Amino acid sequence: MNVLKIGKLKLWEKYCEEQRKIHPLTYLFWECTLRCNLRCNHCGSSCSSDQNIQDELSTEEIIKAFQSIANDFNPKKITIGVTGGEPLLRKDLFEVMEHATNMGFSWGMVTNGTLISTDIIEKMKKAQLSTISISLDGLEESHNWLRCNDNAFKNTVNGIKLLVNSKDSELIEIITCVTKKNLKDLDEIYNLINDLGITHWRLGTIFSMGRAENNSELILNSKEVNYLLEYIKKKRKEKGNLAISFSDEGFLGLEYEGEVRDQFFYCWAGIKIGSILYNGDIAACPDIPREYSKQGNIREDRFLDVWNNKYQLFRDRSQRKQGECKNCPWWEFCEGNSLHLWNFPKKELRLCNYNLINKEK
Repeated sequence: MNVLKIGKLKLWEKYCEEQRKIHPLTYLFWECTLRCNLRCNHCGSSCSSDQNIQDELSTEEIIKAFQSIANDFNPKKITIGVTGGEPLLRKDLFEVMEHATNMGFSWGMVTNGTLISTDIIEKMKKAQLSTISISLDGLEESHNWLRCNDNAFKNTVNGIKLLVNSKDSELIEIITCVTKKNLKDLDEIYNLINDLGITHWRLGTIFSMGRAENNSELILNSKEVNYLLEYIKKKRKEKGNLAISFSDEGFLGLEYEGEVRDQFFYCWAGIKIGSILYNGDIAACPDIPREYSKQGNIREDRFLDVWNNKYQLFRDRSQRKQGECKNCPWWEFCEGNSLHLWNFPKKELRLCNYNLINKEK
């Protein structure tokens, strides 16, 4: 057993415990829309262009919410992460985020990259976008398959090239969802991203939710997850120009914790991370099922009051120490995995990453 790593994990555990007590809001998701120009096979929110969005927040409502949060918190310590749907379909996006920047927030965005143009980049610059994460899920065939669009790869790569040439954002990150179709292409994808001039690449697995539920082509098995983690571990040791990491998808055990990410695992939903959903619902993380994540609504509630007086479902993890977690020797470091992987009605894990990794060992 790695005694040094156990010691580091215990220090991390104490830090996490302290953060639960003070719950400092540092990252605020804004799900600005559920509309999307693609209809991806793995979309957890089942977004598409044909959705009739009835209850989307108006420009005035979201600016008012951000102003309230800026008044009650220190906005310079909070990053707003704009997500969707596809954020670039929201016509007032840069108007809203320019207001947010003037309030003191920094902000970033997750996008499929297909709508990026020189005009969009100018608007990003004016609104002082600091980070942008673009989804590139393999080479042309596998990316287009996952995104259900024959032009997705071409348009996304073009958007990336425009961004790299503009040099307007502090950080351009590529996010790749790893599936059975692109797992063996990782070296080629690495070379493609590196050649594009990108310096950060984050890889993740797909969990069974939304359109991905019960889709065997999307979900990696134990052997495949180990292959992916070993690949990331090897690439990180090489220390090339492209910094590579694994998404924060759960506790991985001593073999991979501290090896495939810059930090140890912890799910910060409701502790450091909050969300404002497309309809104003105040939630923990957009990936958690809405009926359990919702804690209020900005049309009726002050975000500060909700943040300070609710969220106990996410801050008290002891209630999840049951089922396969009850006698787990890694409970103190994992606390029931990522909250989006918890089945709230059945009160059990949808997926234990640690058990999956060790299934064949």
